[in-house]
Amino acid sequence: MILVQAPRAPFGFSVLLLALLTPGSWAQETQDPEDRPEGREQFLGRTIARTMHSSGANWLLRERREQEESASVLRRWLNIQAGQRVCDFGCGNGYHTLPMAKAVGAEGRVFAVDLQAEMLRLLGVRLAAENVENTTPVLSTLQDPRLPEGELDLILMVDVYHELSHPVRVMEHLRGALKADGRMVLIEYRGEDSSVPIKVLHRMDRAQVVREMAAHGMRFVESFEELPWQHALVFERAPEPGVRHQPREVALGFLRALERRDAMGLGPFMSSKVGLGGDLVLSRTELIGGVGLSQGEAPKLLGPQLELRAGKDGNLLAGPLLRPGFFSPQSVLGDSEVPAPGPAGELVLGQDEQGAWRVQAWQPQQTLVKSGTTPRIPRPFFAMNTGTGQGNGTPSEQASMVCDLGFDGIGWGIWRAPEVRRICEQRGADLWSIYCVLRLDEGDSGKYRQLQKAMRALAGGPGMIWLGLEHPSTKDESDNGEQAARELLAPLLQLAQETGVEIALYPHTGFWIANTQDALDLCGLVNHPSLGTCFNLCHFLSQHEGSDPTALLGRSQPHLMSVTINGADRDAEGWDRLIQPLDSGDYDLGGFLDSLDRLGWGGPIGLQAWGIQLPPREHLASSRAAWGLLQEK
Repeated sequence: MILVQAPRAPFGFSVLLLALLTPGSWAQETQDPEDRPEGREQFLGRTIARTMHSSGANWLLRERREQEESASVLRRWLNIQAGQRVCDFGCGNGYHTLPMAKAVGAEGRVFAVDLQAEMLRLLGVRLAAENVENTTPVLSTLQDPRLPEGELDLILMVDVYHELSHPVRVMEHLRGALKADGRMVLIEYRGEDSSVPIKVLHRMDRAQVVREMAAHGMRFVESFEELPWQHALVFERAPEPGVRHQPREVALGFLRALERRDAMGLGPFMSSKVGLGGDLVLSRTELIGGVGLSQGEAPKLLGPQLELRAGKDGNLLAGPLLRPGFFSPQSVLGDSEVPAPGPAGELVLGQDEQGAWRVQAWQPQQTLVKSGTTPRIPRPFFAMNTGTGQGNGTPSEQASMVCDLGFDGIGWGIWRAPEVRRICEQRGADLWSIYCVLRLDEGDSGKYRQLQKAMRALAGGPGMIWLGLEHPSTKDESDNGEQAARELLAPLLQLAQETGVEIALYPHTGFWIANTQDALDLCGLVNHPSLGTCFNLCHFLSQHEGSDPTALLGRSQPHLMSVTINGADRDAEGWDRLIQPLDSGDYDLGGFLDSLDRLGWGGPIGLQAWGIQLPPREHLASSRAAWGLLQEK
């Protein structure tokens, strides 16, 4: 067993992450508790146990341990390979170290880490008796576990993590010691199971482990539940742990437990009371007891990855936005009923008083209301960076401005997207879109690779790619471009499947995809669930001379991922009249939103503001106020 502390500058990753996850408590702290030799007493609501002294080492080799813990079963499941570099963290006198050393063989290496010199002395005696020479005993300090950086395939922690008095700093070191594809395996006695004959202080439920490991920048991979009393939980390094990493892991843990109908594992992910839509609120005990579990199928994600977006009062909403076509009021529900506005199947997550994220509400099914009584569908409304003053302020300043003005976030370009997303999420908003224009023959270019990088930066959020497609640099009149478009899109759509980031074709006057029908034709040709279209009102008006878009919106619905709007004059010809602040022009924006309401479409809407000759804060504020009035149907 081990108790470790490691030094870190006050503005390091761990301190920043902790500050973001527990803002209230952090503001009240005059000193980082991990600056103190005694460390923490609690972490995210869990009381930290103290480490076992070396005088109890014989207990670690007790005869009944195999019966109680099935260590041989665990080792077979771990499947440690010859030649790997692994760590037994909190090794004690080597109960797991020696079998690990045999598994990695002469070409591998085991780092056996413990705080207590006596434990390592006892380990050395056993290593010598077995002629084991591929193990490096490491005497850690309260400041540093002394592991090599980025070299380990596996870190095993058996009944150790819950005793760390400096968990943030220790886990930052351990995270850094892993290879990019390395695993960290925590073995802890199951806190959910009161029949486990171990003191509560030395047990951890799955949700608490997932929650805390997320706070350390780790992502849950899988678990092994075949041990008599313990969990075996596997984690890997999250590529870019950010503000929402911990709540995302909690939401995924809740859905996994629900899908397994694991009542025992479900409870710790929830608040004491959980709303189920309307006035229905169940206590945690009632929900676990089966009232909520017995009805219907477990929820399924609408996309390959769970998305989190900003909710109200600091809460987060988890679950992909409803895709077009999800509502089928006429074909499925008949003319007398339509789905109530808002996404179904979303989780509402909030922080408790300790800063731990929990599920507060869950809408398992759509609520139906009579037609004619449906209010305006609430849609995310964000400002495109065409109107935030490009070149007049840093990306962070532009994102902060739209949040100050009450927008739900911003649409951006492919450069510095992670920075913009981080600022939005810190302000309770979102990065909703990333705009990029490619030529059909631009598949192998720096811009193309930057677009792929930007897509990865959007993973786990609500954002999508707005993709404009231009003619090739040398146009072949005999080639209509369809094959080139397929080849250009193929790697992007594969990445879309991996990240959950969709691609919306962006019709633009003069481009190869010039209008919505062009985009729909390509969507039909490619036929991929991650490919859709964005409807741009200003480009529609520039080409259709003010005609009613209702029919086109109806045809677009199965592929419609987003919409852009702006104030405009119906019969205008110049862009200065086709793109105005939302409170200007004679185009009927209320009627346009009515058309979307009738279609049951509730996706995000971006504010186009290209070319408006007013100070950004001025015209954005007037458009945001006009949007509020448009919601009063």
